[in-house]
Amino acid sequence: MPQNLIKKNESKIYQNHSGSNIKYSYLYNLNLSLNSKIIDMFKGIKYVFMQGSSFRAKSLAKKFAKVSFGIEEEYFIPQNLFPNAFFEGYRVGNALSVSHGMGAMSVISLLYDITRLMQACNNKDLQYIRLGTSGGINIDAGSVIITDTAYQYDLSHGYTMLISDEAHIIPTHMNNELNNQIINAQPADLPFKLLLGNTIATDDFYLGQCRFDGAIKPVYNEKMRQEYFKQIMKKNIYNFEMESVALATFCSRAKIPAAMIAVTIINRLNGDQVTATSGELIEFSDRTHTVAINYILSQTK
Repeated sequence: MPQNLIKKNESKIYQNHSGSNIKYSYLYNLNLSLNSKIIDMFKGIKYVFMQGSSFRAKSLAKKFAKVSFGIEEEYFIPQNLFPNAFFEGYRVGNALSVSHGMGAMSVISLLYDITRLMQACNNKDLQYIRLGTSGGINIDAGSVIITDTAYQYDLSHGYTMLISDEAHIIPTHMNNELNNQIINAQPADLPFKLLLGNTIATDDFYLGQCRFDGAIKPVYNEKMRQEYFKQIMKKNIYNFEMESVALATFCSRAKIPAAMIAVTIINRLNGDQVTATSGELIEFSDRTHTVAINYILSQTK
């Protein structure tokens, strides 16, 4: 039987206690050698914001520079700190805005090397926050969802990981305290819906999310899909995306508070195709930045 090793918000068992005593000097996925110059460059970071695309990561850094230091976006060109890597990263003060690509395997690769880098810098009290887009489930497009628990496609929560030929269940809850801090940092007149609910992370953008518009004919029909959606809604699951389980699992083990903030760009009960205009999609996506900026500002008061 799989062993449930970690209770909600209690993950010390899996923390890497050897920290900076580990003898490594190169982070492959970031293409960084851990020398004194690199340590100085990343020392003092507390907040790591993760987004799929490098464009979004760069855009958030420009917004942070404006609200934190009064630098207008058109006059600030963020410097990519991972110029020869799979990912891009931009630092503004004690915040790092990075791209993570798409899907669990991509974000896990980033999480390992970012965390090793933070350990080498002896950075404390870290927080990891992912910002993204998602498909809403009976939720209007443009709503922002803060994830409570990340579910798998089979509607189970908790990730089963094989460690030394033994199956262990790793919790997939996000950090309650961090979620509450983010919610409490928002103004009463926030011009869009902000909801706390559960999320499904799938391994696939099409079949894994019960879509009919992919390249491969699905094994399910419309009746089966509607029944699946009914089961989803019973568990207060508000959206589909592809990274929340990976983020929650890793951060539970590493004892790093994590949150996921995703805007919905479609209500999946109405179909598979996104009908919002390009302008609307940009505005929707910026809503997660608004929530993140409100939170950062609340921490500096």
